[in-house]
Amino acid sequence: MSKYELGIVDTRNILKTIQEHYDYDFRNYALTFFKRRLEYIIKKYNLKSADHLIKEIINNESFFQLFLKEICVENTEMFRDPSLWRYLMNNFLTPIIQKSTSYKIWFPEVSSGEELYSLVILLAELNLLEHVEIHASSISEIRMNKVKQGVFDSSKMEINEANFKRVFRNKDLNDYCTIKNGEGYINPPLLENIKFFRQNAIFGQYPRKVKLIMWRNQMLYYNQILKERMLKTMNSCLVAGGHLIIGLNEKIDYWNSNSDFILVEENNSVYRKKL
Repeated sequence: MSKYELGIVDTRNILKTIQEHYDYDFRNYALTFFKRRLEYIIKKYNLKSADHLIKEIINNESFFQLFLKEICVENTEMFRDPSLWRYLMNNFLTPIIQKSTSYKIWFPEVSSGEELYSLVILLAELNLLEHVEIHASSISEIRMNKVKQGVFDSSKMEINEANFKRVFRNKDLNDYCTIKNGEGYINPPLLENIKFFRQNAIFGQYPRKVKLIMWRNQMLYYNQILKERMLKTMNSCLVAGGHLIIGLNEKIDYWNSNSDFILVEENNSVYRKKL
């Protein structure tokens, strides 16, 4: 099947339909990225046109749940950017968590779980897992349920293990996961105390008094308006002095961002909310 190409008018009609029928606002996602995902969905589900996609969205709520699953951007490996995880292990987590009476962490989008799995493994290695409260959210119920079960793509196991060894030289990732029937599974006790909740496209719900937000490699898919809105939301839910970690190729650069955040670790994109 040849690639289906959407026009701008078709893309905007799809965005309008989603907002009107489900109150999910994707209008400020990067247009090129969103258009590409729509074309992928049309091809994957053998839809004939943009109008066919719109009809499925309107008339089939189960299909819309699949749509949300496909729109999410996956983090495809554990311990991606090992230098960050070494920094968290050696310089960040232990002193900060040990001096805190309660430490709340939020993952705003757990589309495939690898970042979340990496952190809980790291916390377990540091004997800190019982001392934190972790919240995780996603726009996709399907993806979130999969993460709750600890499922990951077993075909990525080789790169997961290579990254893990760059953080923990004398440890074995297999101590924390198993492979069954072609699927990878994180050991259930690592995830049993995580609080999961459904999110909308513009983060209308979020936990309060958070001390660390892990939100890496997501802003690449937003326009400047949505980036600023999301970062303002992050700032609102963080306590004074709380930290936000973003992707290595991302930065916080809206017009008054210097009054909200301070860059404290440039090599690993770690920011702190101003006191």
